[in-house]
Amino acid sequence: MRPGAFVRVGAGSSVGDPRGWLGTDVRLPMGEPLLAPTLESTRRAVRALRAWIVSAPATYLWLLIIHVTTLDMYVRLTADERMAFLRRQSTNLHNLDTRPLRVMVASAVWAEGWHVIRFVVILTALCAVAERWVGTRRMLTVAALGHVGATCVSQALVLVRIHEGTLAESARLQVDVGPSYGYMAVAGLLFHGLAGRGRWVYAVGLALYVGLPLLSQRDVTATGHLCAALIGLCCHRFARGRPRWDPDAWWRGRRGSRAAGKAVGATSGGS
Repeated sequence: MRPGAFVRVGAGSSVGDPRGWLGTDVRLPMGEPLLAPTLESTRRAVRALRAWIVSAPATYLWLLIIHVTTLDMYVRLTADERMAFLRRQSTNLHNLDTRPLRVMVASAVWAEGWHVIRFVVILTALCAVAERWVGTRRMLTVAALGHVGATCVSQALVLVRIHEGTLAESARLQVDVGPSYGYMAVAGLLFHGLAGRGRWVYAVGLALYVGLPLLSQRDVTATGHLCAALIGLCCHRFARGRPRWDPDAWWRGRRGSRAAGKAVGATSGGS
């Protein structure tokens, strides 16, 4: 192979990545240092980004709705009006008693504060990956189960605390909106998509993410996140027949490809 030639690596060809979740086809230069981005490389990156978004339509439609609704709310309403509006969209005890179906849907597409930027990263890392792995319908089903189940458990806890006198009656009207219960259920589901040591590293990280706030704050939201993650873990049937990704095998495959590329480049240069 001549210096500067390219090896084409098809999607899904990496070891431990049977479905090609890590991206579309890439071209790896052999025997040459990486060059500055060109117009063609930028176009390829844009096409790869577009292909990724198209492969997870429900995730990015969900994100778009959250951004549009939240931006519109911040543009049109004052701070006091926003709080009153979010309270009407919340899955609090009052709304669950008067209009449960409406607020179950509405609460998942509004955000309190500028958390929408964080949601882009989280939903891409969790929901988009899960949607590409198990499909749109299964991902949405798990997210819905987590959203509804965690809401019911957390608000039942609020009701118990009100009856015990540890929470005021005003807690019936608290603000509780956002997609976090849904994506935490998806995070639990993704445990079943990993293999090898990476699976247990992920489990420890997930346990710390939901457990530490529960120990330090002991609030309703932290309880809901724990419930949602457990619901996702219980949805292992949705992962049946789906391939697992082994991060260790994937990393070893990448290192092997790089070593082989350097060897080929050295051989070609010597000839």
